[in-house]
Amino acid sequence: MEKKKSDELFIANKELALQKQEKKDRAAELAIANEELIFQSKEKENRAAELVIANKELRFQNKEKENRAAELVIADKELAFQNDEKENRAAELVIANKELVFQNEEKENRAAELVIANKELAFQNEEKENRAAELVIANKELAFQNDEKENRAAELVIANKELVFQNEEKESRAAELVIANKELVFQNEEKENRAAELVIANKELAFQNVEKENRAAELVIANKELVFQNEEKENRAAELVIANKELAFQNVEKENRAAELVIANKELVFQNVEKENRAAELVIANKELAFQNEEKENRAAELVIANKELAFQNLEKEKRADELVFANKELKQAEDDIRKLNDELENKVIERTAQLESVNKELGSFSYSVSHDLRAPIRAINGYSKILVEDYAEKFDADGEKVLHSIMHNSKKMGDLIDDLLAFSKLGRKQVTVSEVNMSNLVKYLTDELIFDEAENLPAFTIKLLPDAKGDQSLIKQVWINLISNAIKYSKYKPITTIEIGSYEKDNLVVYYVKDEGAGFDMRYYDKLFGVFQRLHSQEEFEGTGIGLAIVQKIVHRHGGTVWAESTLNKGTCFYFSLPVINN
Repeated sequence: MEKKKSDELFIANKELALQKQEKKDRAAELAIANEELIFQSKEKENRAAELVIANKELRFQNKEKENRAAELVIADKELAFQNDEKENRAAELVIANKELVFQNEEKENRAAELVIANKELAFQNEEKENRAAELVIANKELAFQNDEKENRAAELVIANKELVFQNEEKESRAAELVIANKELVFQNEEKENRAAELVIANKELAFQNVEKENRAAELVIANKELVFQNEEKENRAAELVIANKELAFQNVEKENRAAELVIANKELVFQNVEKENRAAELVIANKELAFQNEEKENRAAELVIANKELAFQNLEKEKRADELVFANKELKQAEDDIRKLNDELENKVIERTAQLESVNKELGSFSYSVSHDLRAPIRAINGYSKILVEDYAEKFDADGEKVLHSIMHNSKKMGDLIDDLLAFSKLGRKQVTVSEVNMSNLVKYLTDELIFDEAENLPAFTIKLLPDAKGDQSLIKQVWINLISNAIKYSKYKPITTIEIGSYEKDNLVVYYVKDEGAGFDMRYYDKLFGVFQRLHSQEEFEGTGIGLAIVQKIVHRHGGTVWAESTLNKGTCFYFSLPVINN
């Protein structure tokens, strides 16, 4: 019986030595795994830091590109504005050309900077792809390490089953080791979750690193405790040798221990069930990790597409820059052409001015000839006709007197026509003396000074508010005289002569008008209205030379205004003329 007990004790000692060796091997492997985990954590932290720096650089470069794009848009707007200014201000063309050359140099510098920025962006995109590839490799290494951990966990289960056969102290230490392993598994899961959330939760990375360091410190403490427990187990083994000698006397104690072992086995079965549940949870966590890896790959693919789009946009910008350079060259060529045309135009203006001066001299000679050479025969005809009427009236019958009166009337009309023609020709040479004209006082003075025959209808004037204007008062007075006289003349066959004089403002101009209810005219013949010697009514119906409205148009044009009319046959006419507004 004692020999059998000694054999069992010898076998138990061998098993205990084997278990100690296995524990030492597991402890060494666990230490190596911990060192690898710490190294991988540091590598992940470095990768995360590099990713944060790369993101910051990308944001900075995007802001720089937006600034460059904004500057390019502003430069384009400035160029369009300058082109408009050049069209409106041909006299400032030389200064605008110098500004355009300077702006072109600035744009070329901006285009060169944009090319350099695009190259830097392409280099950074390549760096990001390398970082993404490294992140994929790190995820694969993490998955491989998780498999290794599962193998280690399976080996630990086997060691736990062997530990059941040890004494009560070993069971207690095994229970503590199981608890430490659970904590280690929990810490590994935490680390895996942190690694999976590394890209999204960069701001929480510092806190997670601190947690990892704390967990590593706890793991070192647990390893120290495990070494201490191994020493305790060795001490217990020494005590077991002593206890084996007393084993013969402790059968009752062994039976009690056997009962406790049954209870411990039940607890171990319960712990195995818990481990299976943890393994199932670990499988779910691995599936989530695989899903997150797929999401990362999708993000990487989207990033590649975005980089391609950015490269395409950069090509488009380069094309736009080339087009802008080409347009600037064309604009410069056009400006050179315009400069040449301006020079040619100035030469032509000088030639036309010389010709115009020559024509004006000839016109002055013609006016002098008309004024002296034509007036003398007309005065002679008129004078001889008056002598005939005064001295030989009794020798003429009624027809002869009628012919004499007709000769006198037509000679007078010819004199008036020559006077009007000379007045019209002098308008082109008369210097315009600009001063402020009180229109209300001028019109009131002219209407008060009108003289009418007894048989004529006295016109009823309606004079509305007339703003002041700037111009030559004598010429403006002639405009009012001609328009008011026309209104009175063409209303003489109406029972009541009503004339309205007023004004209104439109487009920075003051528009004055004279409106009557007289004979009017057909608007189909409007083109003839302001022509010299053009009449829309017969001489027998309404007297006149046909120069009055031509004089009005020439005076208004010399003041920078326009004149026009609206009329309905047999209902009346309204003449308008415009002058610039006086800016107070």
